[in-house]
Amino acid sequence: MSIELITLLYFGCLFLGLFLGLPVALGLGGTAVAFALIFEPRALLAIPSAFYYTPWNHVLVTVPLFLFMGSLIRFSGIAESAYDAVYKLIGHIPGGLAMGTVKVCTIFAAITGITPPATITMGQIAYPSMMKYKYKRTIAIGSIGAGGALGALIPPSVPFIFYGLLAKVSIGGLFLGGVLPGLMLASFYIIYIGIRCRLQPEMGPAIPADEKFSTREKMQAVINIWPFLLLILIVLGAIWGGIATPAEAAAFGATGSCIINAVYRKLTWKVLKDSLETTLKLSGMGLWILIGANVYLNIFNSLGCQELVTSMVLGMPGGENGILLMMMFIILLLGMVMDDWAIIMLCTPLYIPIINELGIDKLWFGVLFIVNIQIAYLTPPFGFVLFWIKSILPPDVSMGDVYKSVGPFIALQVLGLILVFMFPQIALWLPSMMQ
Repeated sequence: MSIELITLLYFGCLFLGLFLGLPVALGLGGTAVAFALIFEPRALLAIPSAFYYTPWNHVLVTVPLFLFMGSLIRFSGIAESAYDAVYKLIGHIPGGLAMGTVKVCTIFAAITGITPPATITMGQIAYPSMMKYKYKRTIAIGSIGAGGALGALIPPSVPFIFYGLLAKVSIGGLFLGGVLPGLMLASFYIIYIGIRCRLQPEMGPAIPADEKFSTREKMQAVINIWPFLLLILIVLGAIWGGIATPAEAAAFGATGSCIINAVYRKLTWKVLKDSLETTLKLSGMGLWILIGANVYLNIFNSLGCQELVTSMVLGMPGGENGILLMMMFIILLLGMVMDDWAIIMLCTPLYIPIINELGIDKLWFGVLFIVNIQIAYLTPPFGFVLFWIKSILPPDVSMGDVYKSVGPFIALQVLGLILVFMFPQIALWLPSMMQ
């Protein structure tokens, strides 16, 4: 059988298994084992080494620690406190609650490093509040979805950790690279909401004039969230300033989140147990996917498929830009049906040899990669964030309502991706300043 047909079947069997509902790790590893047994039995020797060396990579220590930090902070009341602050500070302007929702999601993203917590938590807190003040569903749901998707991009982003591990790129550099694109997208969402609600006040009415708050009340609301902002600045500042490695900063962040919860009297045995369970489940899932991806790619290389893919891609018309656009399109499609961790672990090892051949900056490509993934999260029909939002909204909100609400925000995400593509310094300026 020709290597071209083997490669086609190799990918086809993987996606068929995932479509039928196989766990990602089993789909990756199972496909690899089956093809090795049929075409290259000696390649099975690579499987034990993947199980052995994958968990021992020191970079992986950062994943459970950042997840634990985010899980603990989720129970601390930060979302409620932050939303109360924006409600009192900017609720009196049209669209203020929706703009505040994006701001709170941005803060939450900088604490958790993943997408679901901000999406689910803000859906439970912000949506009822916006409905109370007669906001239109489209602006309410869209702001929650777009803001929640920022969790994949704003550091300490767990997707960046996995990409950095596989691409052998500095995790601290990737964190820096994600800051400006993440803040740029959050600013786009806020500006869009503000302009639209100014032109169409019925989309996001201001809170009633009689609900006014004193300067003291506003200051108190801001003071309530300063420990969380300080924790973010210290953790990320330690990495960027070269004071601590990402693993050490993650350990500090986990300890700091415990202290904050204790000070706020939220550190109960139930909170600790739930946080540890969440951390264990997500870390275990990520580790198994990583092992499955390593097995899949080891067999892929043993069969000679990587050389074929690299040569075919490099021979595409359109040159470097054409190749990058094709890669971005594939990531966008995969993001509609696969988890971000799985996409990173599948695509990164396939793409990096091509990126190296083209001489493209792997840090810049990594930022493009993650910006694209958070676009895919919102893209119908299978964007993951869309289903998380639907799961926590009232039954009278249809999936069609969710789809309609995210359209303008997807357009802004695409604009952000184009800008990072055309102006690489958006991603590279901060990392270059810290060198």
